[in-house]
Amino acid sequence: MAENHQKEPLFSVRNLVVDYHSGDSIVHAVNGVSFDLAPGETLGLVGETGAGKTTIAKASLRILPEYSVERIEGEVFYDGKDVLKMNDHELRKLRGEHISMIFQDPMTALNPVKTVISQIAEGYKTHHNCSKAEANQVAIKMLEMVGIGADRAEEFPHQFSGGMKQRVVIALALACSPKVLIADEPTTALDVTIQAQVLDLIKSLRDELGTAMVLITHDLGIVAEVCDKVAVIYAGRIVESGTKEDIFDHPTHPYTKGLFAALPDLQKKVRRLSPIEGLPPDPCEERRCCDFYDRCPYKCGHCKSYDHTKAIEVSPGHFSRCWRTDATKEGE
Repeated sequence: MAENHQKEPLFSVRNLVVDYHSGDSIVHAVNGVSFDLAPGETLGLVGETGAGKTTIAKASLRILPEYSVERIEGEVFYDGKDVLKMNDHELRKLRGEHISMIFQDPMTALNPVKTVISQIAEGYKTHHNCSKAEANQVAIKMLEMVGIGADRAEEFPHQFSGGMKQRVVIALALACSPKVLIADEPTTALDVTIQAQVLDLIKSLRDELGTAMVLITHDLGIVAEVCDKVAVIYAGRIVESGTKEDIFDHPTHPYTKGLFAALPDLQKKVRRLSPIEGLPPDPCEERRCCDFYDRCPYKCGHCKSYDHTKAIEVSPGHFSRCWRTDATKEGE
């Protein structure tokens, strides 16, 4: 996959900002997120619940509910065109055919009054202008690829278990072989065997078609297996980013280090794991110092005066938002 890093980006997010309104408060959900994806490349977005990962994904496709959004700013480029400036016709052409999303909650992603085959076939028929019979054949093939037999194709979502619904959602997203796939925790509801099959399916699609993928997950094991690059999200901001090797072998930001310290290690004998103490900051409050300050075990007076929006390049392509990174590089 190394050659992908030299290609022109297929999908780029630039300074994405998303604010929600909640009563009289403004929720700062995403604060200046930027990243690039080349064809065939996979970026893992990791971080705890509420960090803004799903908001980044939905804002990139412009599918956030308008009634709750206060502001969306920045740029989202697909193949050189800004998604945030597209009209409705361009968006309908883009979604499903070029960029597709595997939603986290299959209960709300599927239409309860339509059979699963009709839901998968509908999108394929719309984008390929084919017959209903041909679209149904593709839908059955996709269901079989995710482990659902053709005999269940005419059933409704309520007749499937949670894990089976998740597989249907994955088949729905992959039906048109999109060039960019946004996967929001695609294997959360699956058992280990099916999880491995689904990951193999997603990886084979990426390799065969040059699909770029954004993978949102809490599972660092999946990140290690699937991703080329990693972006660690905290309080709506990327606090550290780089290649998989950079993040796993040389983490520099205290939050990233905390995530790895919280993982069980079979090589060490400990009575308890080491969780990150405290809670994420209130997203309704404007913060002038580091977002991680209140929870950081290394915090000091300098943290309050340092420009925490500044990303420091630790090594080529490896960035971190912590002043200690600069101090380490200078030998302090």
